[in-house]
Amino acid sequence: MRWSIQVSVLLSAVVTLPALIARPWADERFMLYMPESLVGSRPWQLVGQVIDEIPAYLDSGVFRPVSRFFMYLEHWAVVRFGAATGIPPNVVMLAVKVAMIFLLVTMAMLTVDQYRRAAGGKPTEVHWRRLYGLVAVLVGVSLVLFNPAMHPLTLFPGLYLGTTAFTLGIPLWFGRSWLRYRSAEPLRHMWLRVGVAVIVGALLASMIELTYLAIPLGIIHLLLLSFASGDSWRAVWLDLFHSEAFLLWALVTTGFLVVFIPTRTAISQYCAELSCYRGAELSIGADAASTLPVRIGASFFPLPQWSQVHLLKRVRAAPEFLLLGAAAAGLAFYVIRRTAIEREEDERGRRPVLPMLLIGIYFGSVVLFASMLSAVSGGVQDRGWEISPWRDTGFTWIGWAVILAVALTALYDYLRDFPIVLTGLSVLLAGLALMTSVVNQADMASVNRRTDSRLYNQVGLFVVQFDDTAEGNLARCDAVNGLRDFAPNESELRKMNLIGGFLDDTASSLYGVEFCDSDSS
Repeated sequence: MRWSIQVSVLLSAVVTLPALIARPWADERFMLYMPESLVGSRPWQLVGQVIDEIPAYLDSGVFRPVSRFFMYLEHWAVVRFGAATGIPPNVVMLAVKVAMIFLLVTMAMLTVDQYRRAAGGKPTEVHWRRLYGLVAVLVGVSLVLFNPAMHPLTLFPGLYLGTTAFTLGIPLWFGRSWLRYRSAEPLRHMWLRVGVAVIVGALLASMIELTYLAIPLGIIHLLLLSFASGDSWRAVWLDLFHSEAFLLWALVTTGFLVVFIPTRTAISQYCAELSCYRGAELSIGADAASTLPVRIGASFFPLPQWSQVHLLKRVRAAPEFLLLGAAAAGLAFYVIRRTAIEREEDERGRRPVLPMLLIGIYFGSVVLFASMLSAVSGGVQDRGWEISPWRDTGFTWIGWAVILAVALTALYDYLRDFPIVLTGLSVLLAGLALMTSVVNQADMASVNRRTDSRLYNQVGLFVVQFDDTAEGNLARCDAVNGLRDFAPNESELRKMNLIGGFLDDTASSLYGVEFCDSDSS
């Protein structure tokens, strides 16, 4: 499993490499420099800053102080690290993005492993090894970034993918407690666990809405683990209600509701009178029902992205596209040959039909609940039938990858006596990895040639490699003014002016001078 996690992260990094060092997008363009402008070299003051902002954000319809604090801290650290090393912020963000992929993949693999342990399976059995390896491959194959400006891997990865990993980690915590209970291990530090559970619930209600999914997913995970162990319906409920795991879930839910009910009451009262943030506005009805099927498949099934054959024409002028794509295909094929294709010396136990099915059901619940959360968002409903990434993409991406891996595991087992067919299927998956890599590269090559992309990356480089000469000041002012000139409307111009102000504050904090001294230039 550990090896599968490592190669999954490596394959994901290979197929998305051009996007991992891309320019900042959307509000992250100014959020990158905002924390340094707010607190300078005193990051602990971000706590007070977030607390002061709570009333304004409640009025806009959201309550996310914990998420906002970590988002501020992440970007403050990125700029500080860049200034200390001379590495541009967009390159430093590569480490953040890879770390988020690692966390999310690890949560998925550990979840699969809990079902294996509940069913009494051995990790050396070929069935389970197949599942680990195929998850690793499909996680990378499905990362088609047809719209990097909205994908959570490239837009606020720490916020969106980090929150997704944290949310999937809560059911894992419950599951670990359940496994300890079933093995009759003694319960230790129970009062500490009680206090931590209540605090965790309160944190869930104080973060971005994605974390709310931890509550239903937690109880579903515990029920399915009981079924995976072979319990009857009656035994499942008896074991569940008498276990420490259920107590933890109940305490987390209590802590969640203690914060959620008053904050949501305040938000609903305000939004009934005035307009609130459309993306956080809840709308349950016909629009939500029609949006749900779109969100279930949106931004995972890569067929719409792979159909962008016009992008592949650029490969002729850039053979390095094929080199990186070949590396992705080769790695994917190697992983499948090592894990999924059976060898004579493989340990083969009883086929784990029930736990495999329950794994599919759990990750199907992950996809369904994440899709429901996005479908009731007014901002998502405004898009109609548009297939595009959103905050739920991390859940649908990892969920569908595991679901398809379960199906392929069964197919590989069914075709075990036909090695030629299995090799052909493995070549097909490797070819999809190549296609994913090439499409991502071609798409990002188009984006990186844009004037605004060049200017945003140039600004980041100027921040961390600061030239305090007159020529350096002139180059910085040209970059900022170029962004203002490129703004297509008044709204974007205001954002460019906001970025200019944050850049001046950041440069003053780091170097004692403004980023662009217009009088001097």
